[in-house]
Amino acid sequence: MNGPCQDIQAQILDAALGHQDLQQSLLDHIESCPDCAQYQRDINQQIQSLTSLGHSIEVEMPTRLKRCLAAVEQVPQGRMSYKRRKRMIPLFKLSLAAIIAIAIGLTTLVQPPSPEPSYLDFLAQVHAAENAWFSGQRTVYIRNEITVYPTSTGHTLGFTWLPMCSMKADGQLRMDQLKLSVTDEPYTVFDQAWYDPTTGRFVRQLETDQDLVFANAFDGNNVYTTEITTSGIEIQSQPVTGEFSPPSEPAQFFGLGTGFKSGLDQDSTRILDHFPSTLPDGTAVQVFQLGTPDPDGNISSYCLFRIRTDNHTIDEMEFLINNETQLLERRVTTDYVAAPEVSWDLSELATRIGQTSQENRVTLTPDMVIDDVTIQHIIDKATFETYVLTEKPAWCETMKITDVLDPTSPGQRMFMLTCRAPDKRHVVLVQSHIFNQTFGMLAKMGNKVYESPNGFKVIGGVRSKWMANILLESAQHELKDPPSKDRISYILESPAGTFPILAINGPVTDDELHSLIDSLKSAQEYLEKTEP
Repeated sequence: MNGPCQDIQAQILDAALGHQDLQQSLLDHIESCPDCAQYQRDINQQIQSLTSLGHSIEVEMPTRLKRCLAAVEQVPQGRMSYKRRKRMIPLFKLSLAAIIAIAIGLTTLVQPPSPEPSYLDFLAQVHAAENAWFSGQRTVYIRNEITVYPTSTGHTLGFTWLPMCSMKADGQLRMDQLKLSVTDEPYTVFDQAWYDPTTGRFVRQLETDQDLVFANAFDGNNVYTTEITTSGIEIQSQPVTGEFSPPSEPAQFFGLGTGFKSGLDQDSTRILDHFPSTLPDGTAVQVFQLGTPDPDGNISSYCLFRIRTDNHTIDEMEFLINNETQLLERRVTTDYVAAPEVSWDLSELATRIGQTSQENRVTLTPDMVIDDVTIQHIIDKATFETYVLTEKPAWCETMKITDVLDPTSPGQRMFMLTCRAPDKRHVVLVQSHIFNQTFGMLAKMGNKVYESPNGFKVIGGVRSKWMANILLESAQHELKDPPSKDRISYILESPAGTFPILAINGPVTDDELHSLIDSLKSAQEYLEKTEP
């Protein structure tokens, strides 16, 4: 295969993005050309990954995506030809949306400053009621059901997805992508969990009426996880390390957020409205709407939490886009039991090995986000030349690297380097496959502000504050501070022809910027020179 036909490639992309209809002549060509057919499949997969809106538990991500993509239309057009500009802008949208995707799994771990709403006492009671189940000595059983609905958005995209956390043997959380196919009829994912408060032992199991999706367990000595392979189900066991401890907030870990905080919290500033209502059986509830308005004040996507007024427990969480229900997560059962139905070591699941259907409706992509990775990890995972700072900026006190699943490029990873500064002039550097493909065209619209002796070119003036805002918000899990008014960003052109994006949360002198850029070095070269 030699790749898609150059004169057809842009037409396929425009059709996938909805800028033009699929003409019969184009369909005929795709049917007769395997390369263009494969390109269409790959582009549709990329578009679906981005525009599925992620359904982050912190539902501001879809509206942020909409806001950021709308702003792209205002990018200065400069000297670029109309034909080239037409091709560039959709790819630029994909690139910037990929940055936003980093925040899907990370901003959920950060809570904004506490407001002073009238419902503060009510949410405090909800928090207490949820935690009360785990304060005794009896084993707690929870059954949640996630119903996936066919909607116009869902049929267009083909799937939606949820972030999901599980426990690792070293006590760290593993964040995965739970991918949910959208079919012609609703179907349900059954999420069951058992937790023993006295020992910290637990089992969590997700399955459909057809297949096991995932299981994670702790029996007091080992952590168990399942992996679905082409031959069936494999159960992996690993002894816990000295750093391991059971979930610190079991009510959150086993709740409707699939291991994350639900966002319905006393400290949440994303609560847009609350009002009384009833469940279908007549039970009185308080409904809380969580979301973030777009710049025009519109709310296209949001979550509705329904909380029982009789016992202050969360009954449902409904996710909507354009007033269509995409997902409905329900708490079906919370009870005490003598023992779990599935053993703490998942031994019953061994009998299900090989029992998977030909086409799973729900799949799990492991390690959507891997926090605090090494330079060797970058070298092992990257499919393009990557760069690292040989030393952290003089004004910063920490430096970390996060590895993130790239939603625009199957099999590719993104790498985010964050440096936190006491004076809040934090530094973020993001490198990805999709940036390398598209930001070269964008760099030509900016101004070269510096060329380093190490071969890096620094391009400024291209939507600087806006791009900086996206990167800095995406790194909130590490930086903790909001983007400042005098933030700035640059496109970097590396000696290898890649295009990392750099953001700084405040002003820097020329000397500080030059020193930062001069310290960039190929990850492979850096590791070779620092190894003993």
